[in-house]
Amino acid sequence: MSKLEEKIIQKGQSIIDAINLSAKEESEALKNRLIEEAKADLEVQLHKAQQKAKAQVEQAKQESMRALRDEVAISKQQLIESIFVELKEELKHLNKEDYFNYVVRSIQNQAIDKTEEIQVSKKEYAMYQSILTTKKGDLVEADLLNQKLGKDYQLKLSNKPAQIESGFMLVGKLYDLNFSLENLLESLTKKYEKTIYEALN
Repeated sequence: MSKLEEKIIQKGQSIIDAINLSAKEESEALKNRLIEEAKADLEVQLHKAQQKAKAQVEQAKQESMRALRDEVAISKQQLIESIFVELKEELKHLNKEDYFNYVVRSIQNQAIDKTEEIQVSKKEYAMYQSILTTKKGDLVEADLLNQKLGKDYQLKLSNKPAQIESGFMLVGKLYDLNFSLENLLESLTKKYEKTIYEALN
């Protein structure tokens, strides 16, 4: 092989080596760039996944808190209802003296004509008759009650049944007053339900 051929081969080899070196450097740079891009993309995906997981945890927490609040509210409402059911049962089983005092106090607190008719439910008529009057008949003077209430009271007890479950009604010329135990319970519920609810917090 001549010196010229050797020089050409050496020159060619140096060109090949330079190309190989350049290709290797470029491929290394490309590889590094792709790795960096992949890492950056992975970090973005990881961040998104973390944010999503955090949002799901927060949502689950809020739903749990909401469900717990709802359960507590239902329990409180059921407890309040049971208190008033129990109170209703106790009111239904008052003794005659307590019923008489309930009638007296209810009427004393009202501005009435003092000549009204008292009507009660059919099932309670005998009990009210025994505590309000010494007389018998369809419409009789409530003498025991009038005596307790004082001067000018001329209330009468009617055997016409009132459309109430328990308690009594005062029937006047212009308007009626409802002293049923249901009405009493309803007003007590309105008055104290919020107080009881707040006390349970």
